[in-house]
Amino acid sequence: MSELLFVVEASHSSGIGHLMRCLALAQAAEERGLNSVFFVPEYAKDVCKARHDWCGRIIIVEPNDGATVAQIKEKIATQNAVALILDGYHFSDQFVSQLALLPVPLVLLDDIENGICKYADVIVNAAGENLKNHYRVLNTNAQLCLGSQYRLLRREFRQTPVLPVSQRKSLTINFGGSDPKHFTLPVLKAISESLANTPIRVVTGPGFLPLASLQHFIQQSPSPIQHIHNCQDMADVWVHSRLTIAAAGGAQFELAACQSPSVLVVVADNQLNATREASQQGWCDMWDARKSLAIPQLVDKVVTLWNDEARLEKMHKCAAQFSFVTGADTLLDTLNH
Repeated sequence: MSELLFVVEASHSSGIGHLMRCLALAQAAEERGLNSVFFVPEYAKDVCKARHDWCGRIIIVEPNDGATVAQIKEKIATQNAVALILDGYHFSDQFVSQLALLPVPLVLLDDIENGICKYADVIVNAAGENLKNHYRVLNTNAQLCLGSQYRLLRREFRQTPVLPVSQRKSLTINFGGSDPKHFTLPVLKAISESLANTPIRVVTGPGFLPLASLQHFIQQSPSPIQHIHNCQDMADVWVHSRLTIAAAGGAQFELAACQSPSVLVVVADNQLNATREASQQGWCDMWDARKSLAIPQLVDKVVTLWNDEARLEKMHKCAAQFSFVTGADTLLDTLNH
């Protein structure tokens, strides 16, 4: 049986976004009868095994290691590998150059115009509509898969019906799989004080470390706060969210798909351009927290939005124009041609 091979970065600092978009591609491949094999670091094992929607065999490897290249080479020699998909920010030139010599197409999932693009046969960037010339400078021969039609969203986002704003009740807070800047608790505290009777959902990922502090605050708070840790059904969370405060990583594509009015908090440089473009689309507001979070001002914005029904309705309607959920199939079609 044919296989997709994935080499994916996942850690407390980098989060699990790379893993989740690769999972989306693996799920779409499974529906076509393709198996998937994931070469991942030790950190990712428990994340993968904890997911009810996981598909694919897991092989634990050391990133940037020659032995990893040998393992992948052996897998290609014994199986019918369709492509080798690489997703991460910290793969070395030497490691990727060795992978590029293997007899399968090297597909790079990119969002930072990574220098290792020069080794790729296919470059995928769902927020890269305007970067064609940049990629051509990096790599004159690669096939470019750029734009919203290549957003890689998991199966759940194709299966969960979108709800109107009038049926949404919660204000949702989520700073990704690990929240490396520790924004969750201070934002939750400030929001719960300013919107005391508002039903709040706070979602934390498997890499979130200060769980005890968060749980202690929720237990002591008089506000109606629901905490969901290592959520397995994010589409269901997003479609029930009247307003969301979220880190502006891959979640922004999920939120657009679920037509969820949002404040996207930019925490890294590579998130800026895509988030600025999303805010111009009208379905979200951007908040730049790369240097500091400025919680009182952020809370003022959130409170104003929460109380503006007409604006939330408008944001919800705008998002419908930018809801793309079949990117994994589009990419697989491209790889098959």
